[in-house]
Amino acid sequence: MKRLPLLITIGIVLVTVGGYFLYERVLVTKNTSPWELVPESTIFVYEANDCQPCVQEMQQTSLWSVFRKAAFYQKPSADSLKMLFDFIEAQPRGLLVSTHQTRKDDFDFVFYIPLYQSKIKNLLLEQWSKLKTAEREFNGVKINELNSKGQMFSWAEVDDIWVGSFTPFLLEDVIRTYTGDGSTFKKQISSVYQMPHVKEDAGNLYVNIKNFGNWVGSFANAPMDFVQQVGHSALLDIKADGQTLTFNGFSMDSASQGYILSVFNNQVPVPFNMKNLISSRSVMVTSYGISDGPKLGESLKTYAAKKKSSLQDSIARLETTAGVQFKNLYQSLGKEVTVCYLEGRENNLSKIVLIETTKPEDWINTLNTVAQKTSLDTVFFERFSDYELREIPLRSFPEKLFWPLLSGFSSSYYTSLGNTIIIGEDVDELKSFLDDIDKEETWGKSVAQNQFLETTLLEANLSVYINTPLAWNMMAGALYPKWQQFIEENQSSLQAIEMGAIQMSHLNNSYYTNITWSASGETKRGTIAKEEKRDKLITNFSQGIYKFFVIRNHFTKQEDVLVQDSTRAISLVSADGKVQWKVELDNFITGDVAQIDYLKNGKLQFFFATAGQLHVIDRLGNYVKPYPITIEEKDIEYTSVVDYDHSKNYRFLVASKTGKLWMYDKEGSNLDGWKPKATDGSLFTPAQHHRLRGKDYIIAIRKDGIVNLMNRRGETLKNFPLNLDARPVGSYAVEAGNDAASTSFIIVSRDGFRIKFNLDGKIISRESLIKTVPEARFSLVREENEKSYLVIRQEPRQLTVMNQELKEIFASDFVGNNPAEVRYYDFGNGKVYISITDRSQDLSFIYDGQGKLITTLPLESNALIVRRTNQGSLKAYSGLGRSLTLQPL
Repeated sequence: MKRLPLLITIGIVLVTVGGYFLYERVLVTKNTSPWELVPESTIFVYEANDCQPCVQEMQQTSLWSVFRKAAFYQKPSADSLKMLFDFIEAQPRGLLVSTHQTRKDDFDFVFYIPLYQSKIKNLLLEQWSKLKTAEREFNGVKINELNSKGQMFSWAEVDDIWVGSFTPFLLEDVIRTYTGDGSTFKKQISSVYQMPHVKEDAGNLYVNIKNFGNWVGSFANAPMDFVQQVGHSALLDIKADGQTLTFNGFSMDSASQGYILSVFNNQVPVPFNMKNLISSRSVMVTSYGISDGPKLGESLKTYAAKKKSSLQDSIARLETTAGVQFKNLYQSLGKEVTVCYLEGRENNLSKIVLIETTKPEDWINTLNTVAQKTSLDTVFFERFSDYELREIPLRSFPEKLFWPLLSGFSSSYYTSLGNTIIIGEDVDELKSFLDDIDKEETWGKSVAQNQFLETTLLEANLSVYINTPLAWNMMAGALYPKWQQFIEENQSSLQAIEMGAIQMSHLNNSYYTNITWSASGETKRGTIAKEEKRDKLITNFSQGIYKFFVIRNHFTKQEDVLVQDSTRAISLVSADGKVQWKVELDNFITGDVAQIDYLKNGKLQFFFATAGQLHVIDRLGNYVKPYPITIEEKDIEYTSVVDYDHSKNYRFLVASKTGKLWMYDKEGSNLDGWKPKATDGSLFTPAQHHRLRGKDYIIAIRKDGIVNLMNRRGETLKNFPLNLDARPVGSYAVEAGNDAASTSFIIVSRDGFRIKFNLDGKIISRESLIKTVPEARFSLVREENEKSYLVIRQEPRQLTVMNQELKEIFASDFVGNNPAEVRYYDFGNGKVYISITDRSQDLSFIYDGQGKLITTLPLESNALIVRRTNQGSLKAYSGLGRSLTLQPL
């Protein structure tokens, strides 16, 4: 009897548990969440919200248009895909779209729609019931497959979730996840999944940052280590405002703090104040905000130890060798370390590092000590304008100080400006960067750049700014062929995308993240282009045009034109085609017109020569004292401006038709060694100055192929004159190296030889160029900014243009063997143009860098100059008879 209460109790428990089990499993239907099906290898997941106006606004942006074009690119039956995409986009909250890498160079999506929240099931049955579909089974789940015009679409019902994809094996991955051990994308990003997010927006984006780095790698064969290691995961809300798309939310480090974001755990966000030092030519800028320099130094050391990097050992050895303590540099570290990426030679990115410091003299003294202790010979030193440039001959020196924030740098040239240390990996690129700062051609002086920066976070710890229009060309070289073709086919859409920024700011135990990208809108851009094309200006003169020169207006930053007419008078024509002034001259201009800052005040004047005179005239048409200056040489053929160290202490190099060289200072005094310097023969191109590794060279090449190389005192250097045994035509090119032996000068002879020689007076190579007919003539055309060169071959029926690798760019049947002037322009960002003027027919043609003719009808002219406007469009300046024409293209 005593057992009865126990049995009754056990019975009650069993009934209760059984009832609960029956209720939960039979009477209550539990809905499977789409999140339980998303594979852990997913790159990112888009989760829709109920705000349809928000979604529609996002879909109207240029960025969304480009993304859709990329998603459908090279996929068959694009119309069917578009219809399905539109259909799925219209679904309410609960829709998920996951992104996956499918091949080395491709990606695709999986769509998840909960049937318990949507009428999609009935709609699918209604729309697709008449289509012939195939069925198969995978892991007990039935898969339906629809094949339309070579495009397979697969879908299945997994519990109460409809899942579909255009890539069958992705659907199989979803089923494996459902039937597997519970490893899902949601678990991978659990730290951000729990975070709150905004409801009234276009949706939420959940990102596995490491997988995202792999996905970026599906577009280009380039290292993505930094992207993969920057953080663990992110949750971002999506908002659109006009043509600006913004993603904001939070990014997380891992529990082990094994990602780059951990470096900033002891930092607070700081403002971006480097914009006045950022060159307008920057393709991308990465800025690191620092509130505590010593703590950053410790964090970098800790991170390197976690990653088992050998950098700390390298730093220790360097400290011992140089007798310095790098930790002292972190004590005076300022608020920012910024890296600028610029378009360098041969389409490579050149890096410039800006390091703010409270004690620039300590940094320079330390760097000088390292340079002295690590140089095998004398320390490289060069004065450039007001800067002193030196070299640390160590590979990856900035990387040793700031890894993983900085990497690369095959060499390091450094200087300082105020409280900023500036380090570049190429000395010529460093000079150009400093020149941009001096000319105020920086982000801080750009209205457009400032307007964009105002839309970004005011304070951050990590910021990446991308000048997208400039980035397309740099990306093209690294992209896989598929995406190179995509860029070529979608130029108008891609060029509508403007500046972008990715920013992260330390906040408690996470990082507030803001991603902003702006665009102009294709329709608006097209309208502007049409308006510009109508803006053709013609300026008529009372006399015929003898010569004209396109020059830069230092006030408006636009191009003006200096014109000399047949009466020898010169006139300045403004960008709107109006004549500003007229000055009478006694003779015609010989050689070129150069712009100089004679007074060192940022204002530009015009330097040129006439028979027996040198002239310097300001932009108002007034002579600068003591000009004009009378000189002894009457028979002038060429002039060049020499500025040895960019100090604006100009020298004027004058060459006569008999090859005599004269050198004058700013006051017009003829310098020793140049009274004159005889080369004993006429030159085929102007004598010019080159500074290589801090040494000055003056080169003068005669028409008969005799090369004269001199120092700045006019003394002929060892092994010169050099006989090339060839008659050069056109111009010459320079391939700069690290020393005299590796620096080459290149000429092309009339009869078809390409010859390279170095500063040691040795002919490196003599290459025979291919002739298709015996009478073919050759010449070299140097790019206007000396970036590269072309080789021209003229034959009776055809003019062929080849690049410096001797690959044919195009052949023109319009010109043939007629006297022609070829000009070569590389404005950066892949904006390369070649113009040909047939002087027999007075017709000009303009081609792009791929050899495509962009002038549908030839331009009537006997002289043509091409320039790119501040808005990025192309403008042609042409002269014929009495008319000067300014014509946007």
